[in-house]
Amino acid sequence: MMAAREVWQAEFDRAGIPRRVRERDTDAVPRRRATVADGARSADLGLEFRDHPFYLALRDGRMTCLQGLPPDAAAAAAAADRWLSGERPGPVAAAWPFLGSVALAEARERGDRGESRWLWLYENHCADPIAGRLAPFVGLAFHEPQLRAMQPWTSHFTLHFGGDSPLVTPAAPGRFLVRTSDGRVHDETDAAGALEIMLADLTT
Repeated sequence: MMAAREVWQAEFDRAGIPRRVRERDTDAVPRRRATVADGARSADLGLEFRDHPFYLALRDGRMTCLQGLPPDAAAAAAAADRWLSGERPGPVAAAWPFLGSVALAEARERGDRGESRWLWLYENHCADPIAGRLAPFVGLAFHEPQLRAMQPWTSHFTLHFGGDSPLVTPAAPGRFLVRTSDGRVHDETDAAGALEIMLADLTT
């Protein structure tokens, strides 16, 4: 199989885009990642990511501004070229929806970590397995203002909100366990039940 650098360089050359692709140094996945840069901006292409043929990350310095699962190397090259040409995240996301929503791109650009994390979980455009298991609960929690004011994060398949806030853990498809601030682990329930338990705990 061709290396990522060869695959991507061929697409840039085919489109007449004068970009030089180089192999990205990594010991974990040799020849499976490639990068192209212009000033502080860079674009990284990975092969075979979560059962998808490609993964693209668009960065400004060390910050990942956009990422997604392009349908092919041509789309990855076109999106990367526009990013490297200096386009802002919102218009790039609008042109290539596989990079996530414009709302997510703009939240990241303005440094809104809470909104970015909520949109990342809710959209799950990168097929993250943790977000996938949490999807029924997140789909409801996303529309609760009290929760949207908090910053969600995940660890070991558990959804956290910091401090003494309740924790939500998938137990089975569409079923969840909630650990409330008093340390009690409630009986397994569906997404609506988990949300009810969590909101009740936050108001006590």
